[in-house]
Amino acid sequence: MQQIIDRLTHEVKIPAKAKCIVSVSGGADSMMLLFLLMQTDYQIEVVHFNHMKREQSKIEADLVKSYCEKNHIPFHYYLIKVTEGNFHHQAHHLRSHYLKEAAKVAKANYILTAHHLDDLFENVLMKLTRGSNLLGYAGMQLFHTSKSICYVKPLLYTSKQDILEFVKTNQIPYLNDQSNEGNSYLRNRYRHAIVPIMKQENSNLLNQVGQYNMQVTKAFKYIRKTTLEILNDKLEIDLLSYPTLDPAIQEDMIAYLLESYRFNISYEIIMQIKEMLLQNKPNARYQLSQTYFFTRTYKKALIKEILPKKEVSFEVKSGKNKLANVAIFTFLDNSNTPTEELEKLCYNKLAFPLVIRHRQNGDKLTYDYGHKKLKDLFIDKKVPLDKRNQLWVLVDQDNQVLWVQDYYINQTLGEKNCVYFNIKELKHA
Repeated sequence: MQQIIDRLTHEVKIPAKAKCIVSVSGGADSMMLLFLLMQTDYQIEVVHFNHMKREQSKIEADLVKSYCEKNHIPFHYYLIKVTEGNFHHQAHHLRSHYLKEAAKVAKANYILTAHHLDDLFENVLMKLTRGSNLLGYAGMQLFHTSKSICYVKPLLYTSKQDILEFVKTNQIPYLNDQSNEGNSYLRNRYRHAIVPIMKQENSNLLNQVGQYNMQVTKAFKYIRKTTLEILNDKLEIDLLSYPTLDPAIQEDMIAYLLESYRFNISYEIIMQIKEMLLQNKPNARYQLSQTYFFTRTYKKALIKEILPKKEVSFEVKSGKNKLANVAIFTFLDNSNTPTEELEKLCYNKLAFPLVIRHRQNGDKLTYDYGHKKLKDLFIDKKVPLDKRNQLWVLVDQDNQVLWVQDYYINQTLGEKNCVYFNIKELKHA
């Protein structure tokens, strides 16, 4: 199994004497990985999880702990308790959290897990069933880096059969995970029902799965490199150049943004968003969750959190008016000391008191030549949809629009009286 160690040195490029966190369950796979790493000069520390789902869990913990103590390897033990929701999803999240915690304490930049070639094959089948993007269809990666930690699967191209033969030859202690025997989980159903039939059809199947993974991963990395160059460290898509890009890049840009916000990815979702981005509509949204949307405006597309619009309305009083911890609206009636910072609204007659609010359906603007819908003004000025909902509108008691933040002031009301005002957005930490 020297090729596994060579892969860590030459392909993953883990430097000599690097600190590595190793997730060890007590099964043949992780015990073999631990044994191999003990032959290197890496500084290894073991993390073991007890999911408290089986009576065997305590025996597994004792096995790993005693093996570490015998070989003078630091041992970290965590209890994983999932009380609600999807067990596999929640358990994975907790394991990831504790592995990163152990790496932080140990000041380690590498986390190693014992996923093997059979796991890879099952993962590919599950991704094909559920849908994914190009990287997802590859199944797993030998290694990837996230937030300064490199996650490595050294046994990814080693079959389960080779692992079992290795631990037997080298007399490495291990325990079988009895939860792998049932069919309550999708992965187990593939393992017991589909994989054996496919292996019967082709004795070299697993090696071909490994080759498939390598080829798809290489293609993905080339596409992703191009994607990152175009995005240039921004989590937004330039819609002016987007239609000219190769379809593979168009789709990967969407996938990258979804990954950045940790949304599930499927090819169907990517294609629906792509169709939206290639339309001529200036403003459109694709809902990703209750509050997050993939939005497109006139020139760019990005993922935004958009909270439900609340009807807000504030009666304007003389002086400073605080608008829901968002802005300060300063209003001076017939001020004799207008400054350049204040806007001036002149009129003969208004229905006081004035009200400041956000836009409403049916808002109309008055000009010397007639009326125009506020919505049409925003379209003419190419104001993004989310910004339209944030702008403030000043009206009188007859709902006559007097002023729209940044875009309009009514100049048809006469010149007998004047009021002065401005608005200052509050900055939040």
